[in-house]
Amino acid sequence: MRPVSLLFLAFAASSLIAEKTESVFYPRAVRERAVRNATQFRWAAEIQQKAIADADRWLHISDDDLWQDMFGPRITRSHMVWSAGYCPACRKPVPMYDWKIDAWKTPWKARCPHCNELFPKNDFEAFYKSGIDSAGIFDPKKADRKLLYNLEHPNPNDPLHLFGVDDGEGYVEGNKRWRFIGAYLLYGQWTQRIESGVRNLATAYTMTGDKRYAHKAGVLLDRIADIWPTFDYATQGLVYERARYGGGVAGYVWYAITSAYTVMYLTTAYDQVFDGIKDDKQLVEFLRTKSAAKRTFADIRKNIEDNILRHALANPHQIRTNYPGRERALMLIQTVLGWPGYRTQLRAEMDKIIAKAVEVDGLSGEKGLAGYSSIAPRDIAEIMEEYAALDPGLVPYLVDTHPKLKQTYKFHFDTWIDHSYYIHSGDSGSFSKKSERYAGLVFGGSVYSLLPRLAKATGDPMYLQMAWIGNGKKLDGLPHNIFAEDPAGYATQVKQAVDKYGTWPKVASVNKEEWRMAVLRHRTAPDAAVFLDYDSVPECQLKSHYHFDAMNIGMFAKGLDLLPEFGYPAVQFGDWHTPQAIWHRKTAAHNTVVVDGKDQSGGPTQCTLWTAGGEVQAVRANSPSQIKGQVYERTVAMVETGPADYYVLDVFRVTGGLEHAKHTHTNYAKAVPFGVKLAAADSPYAAGTLMRAFQLDRTPQAAWGVDWQIVDRYNYAPGRKVHLRYTDLTRDSEAMTAESWTVESTAATKDEWIPTVVTRRKIETGDLSSTFVGVFEPYEGQSRVSQIKRIDAEGSDAVKIQVNLQGGLVDQLSSHAAGLKWERRNARGAVMFSGEAKSR
Repeated sequence: MRPVSLLFLAFAASSLIAEKTESVFYPRAVRERAVRNATQFRWAAEIQQKAIADADRWLHISDDDLWQDMFGPRITRSHMVWSAGYCPACRKPVPMYDWKIDAWKTPWKARCPHCNELFPKNDFEAFYKSGIDSAGIFDPKKADRKLLYNLEHPNPNDPLHLFGVDDGEGYVEGNKRWRFIGAYLLYGQWTQRIESGVRNLATAYTMTGDKRYAHKAGVLLDRIADIWPTFDYATQGLVYERARYGGGVAGYVWYAITSAYTVMYLTTAYDQVFDGIKDDKQLVEFLRTKSAAKRTFADIRKNIEDNILRHALANPHQIRTNYPGRERALMLIQTVLGWPGYRTQLRAEMDKIIAKAVEVDGLSGEKGLAGYSSIAPRDIAEIMEEYAALDPGLVPYLVDTHPKLKQTYKFHFDTWIDHSYYIHSGDSGSFSKKSERYAGLVFGGSVYSLLPRLAKATGDPMYLQMAWIGNGKKLDGLPHNIFAEDPAGYATQVKQAVDKYGTWPKVASVNKEEWRMAVLRHRTAPDAAVFLDYDSVPECQLKSHYHFDAMNIGMFAKGLDLLPEFGYPAVQFGDWHTPQAIWHRKTAAHNTVVVDGKDQSGGPTQCTLWTAGGEVQAVRANSPSQIKGQVYERTVAMVETGPADYYVLDVFRVTGGLEHAKHTHTNYAKAVPFGVKLAAADSPYAAGTLMRAFQLDRTPQAAWGVDWQIVDRYNYAPGRKVHLRYTDLTRDSEAMTAESWTVESTAATKDEWIPTVVTRRKIETGDLSSTFVGVFEPYEGQSRVSQIKRIDAEGSDAVKIQVNLQGGLVDQLSSHAAGLKWERRNARGAVMFSGEAKSR
């Protein structure tokens, strides 16, 4: 048995515990403001009407039926029907979360998305009801197993008599098991009927003041509380068909990652409806018929508070989730139970949460740039607005106390290329697909209200521009918060900011040195950019969702992602430990150098050169610990050649190990190699490196490479013929081409094979030193580059290249230990520009 949490003991022993007498976050004044706004503003009336519509179906369900909707823990719950499964009827793949569940139209069923067959084939509802015990909870030992047959084939002699039949523990064919009911309990019964009921009813009460909604929510909350402590997902539930998946992650109805948010929803709903149920005699009378112990509202209050709220305080391991979800839930519980006494602790607790949430360039440091990395910014935005009403000086206090908070919501603008593509560092995104929504916030009522607070506290108009962007670039409907104190003034602020500063925050080249991400942006083409992601295992407190991708390069131009990440691990083939899921995280699956066929080790990383804002922009970083060697350094220089064009000098120095292989994969593309005579070759890698079709030239020309004509699968650049040309200038190396495996997304199972180039060097003994040199040029139609050659002497410590451009222009760039030099001359030999960036 786990020990009771110190947080719970401290809270229980404190003088803050006093009987809850009113709503903390939604007192009468707040509810009345919502009603008033709904009478004055059309957008507010629409919000109120939606809340009424969303809650309506529960108003027409009897209290007894609502009470019976809540289930117990005796059926194994499952996060997926079958994570890598297929439909038993049509046999087509239905992985992960693809089964369709509608608890209202087709209760106790899951629908195949291909053939529309419903499973299970038995009347599970009748079977379930036959097993209800005296406490109103299903007991499989009590249930009538004669009801377990296929309703479409009732004859016991029919070979399909038991086809598709699920007794709660799944339909079984040989060693295959489909957990239709186990998944239905989570996605249907709990999420759609119970949790949504509580949340929608509570919301409708706060926006209307109609106590009928509060009453129904009270019925559900009390019944949930009856059973809540008996739920333990670690022993009762499955993820990827495994118990105790992820090291025994606990939870309640759901596993812990989701349970943290469930606890927040239930706690918030309880606070929302408290004023509406505290004098509800009908509620007490009804619940007394279910339990003689519930004689007064105090008994109901104690049931909900002890069994849901205080149980989570005492068992925080059951709500462990991505930071700061658990911390937020625990703080919310303490506030709802202990306000106003908790006021004295609020800022101290908030300081702890914010400090960790903004530790790394304004973020938590959790990788997964457009996904997991955005969790902390989204959560703290909601936290700040929730508590700003209780502590009006909170937001300016936090901005002053935690300066990095000013970077938090800028981060996902700085790493968003042309409002179209995010840099998918870590577990994030899908291969080559756009990300056209700002990732740093989920825009909604409370978030919209926070934005002017942040604008005032920081003096930065970006937050008001964000309100405009989130609202679809219009004023109508702002601020989307029916509880807002000055809705008309809000829209005025936004309009003034947009008129003065423009619709989008300004972005430029940026180096996130704590996050280890540099972005070089073309000065006049917003869709043209290059990035260097120069760490793998983060060096901060949160070490999760990273890939072994240090020194990974990416490139955008002509409306396309030209060197896309493979994206989120392909977990749809079984779980996070399948070859497909592991592959997306491996070093060889990224545009970087693999040493001795191994994944990187992590460790300290330093940016040693940075220059931005001119015709040539560059970054250099070094992290030898990644390969347990002496040097692992990449220099990336972006050189502009026109209003929307550029090329990139790429110098990668490696010392350590016996074999170095520089990998470069592109988008969907047709590859045309040059400067090589290729012949079929065996894979140089062990199992687990998902590559095929290797071809090798052991002695390529001095300037060899490949011209990729990008296949625009998603029609992002209609009518345009976009190419990426890569020229390799590495000496004493082998040239290889291959194909690397991926899938379109975690919803796909079709194999995709992506053109890949590998430049390889190796020795038999000692420590190999390599200097990989390459030039990338995105172009459309005609290349601006007429010739590329390496002009440094053999054995020189410096790398020097010459790039001849159309129109007689000549560039020379030199990369050396002391830094980077460059110049451009015109056809007459006159210097057009030159410069130097020194190493730190």
